[in-house]
Parts: sequence; structure tokens; C-alpha cells
Amino acid sequence: RKFAVTSSTDGNAIGDVVYFGSTTSMVAGKIYYYTSSGTWALADADAESTASGLLGVALGTASNSHGVLLRGMVTLANDAGNRGSTVFLSTTAGAGQASAPTGNGDIVRVIGYCLNDTQGQIYFNPDGTFVEVTA
Repeated sequence: RKFAVTSSTDGNAIGDVVYFGSTTSMVAGKIYYYTSSGTWALADADAESTASGLLGVALGTASNSHGVLLRGMVTLANDAGNRGSTVFLSTTAGAGQASAPTGNGDIVRVIGYCLNDTQGQIYFNPDGTFVEVTA
């Protein structure tokens, strides 16, 4: 498979996309986790329950029709760092960030690598491991 860098449009993606979860009112380009009730909710590094499981990026407002990217090239709804840098799950719900969270109880989880400094384009490939900060 060949992947190209995505456009600057939030939620533009190419890669592994799933169509399940029956979740609406999603925001394209935001990062979600798959919940125990079978729906998608915003991921947040402030809590293990929202940061340690299956992560994906919303490609539109509805998971079943627009899809959720599990791995591949995608444009996030926020800028996530400098070109080539590691991207971590953020303590801002649904976002990625360039630095690891440092607050007590925060979850440090690599979610990919930044491809553009200003347009939110990343290679999304969430690591299955995470670390909880004890400060």
C-alpha cells in the first residue's frame, strides 16, 4: 500500500478505516477511543479509561457512515508539533500534542509522528503501550 500526505482538511485520511460504533456528533480530525458500550468518545490523556484502549480519528460526524481511522495518514483538527516529531495523546480532549503530558495521573501514549508544522497532518499509529505519570 502507498500512502500520501493528506490535505489540510480536518479528517482527510488514507489508511485503515472502520465503520462501526453508531456514534454521531463527532468532529472530523478529533481523536476518539472505543468505549465499553460500543460507541466512540473523545480520548483524553487525563484519564487511563479514555487513553489506554483502541484509538481512532473521526473522519466526519458519524462513525458508521464517515468512518474512524485506526492507522494511517490523517489531518488532525489541531496542529500537533514540528515536522518529524513524536505526537502524544493530549490532555485536551480529542487532540494530539508535541510533548508528553506531565501531570500526576496523566497518560503518556505515543500516537504518531508529525508530517507538517502548521496543518495538523500526522502519521497516526497509536502505540499499544502507555505510561501513567506519577508526579
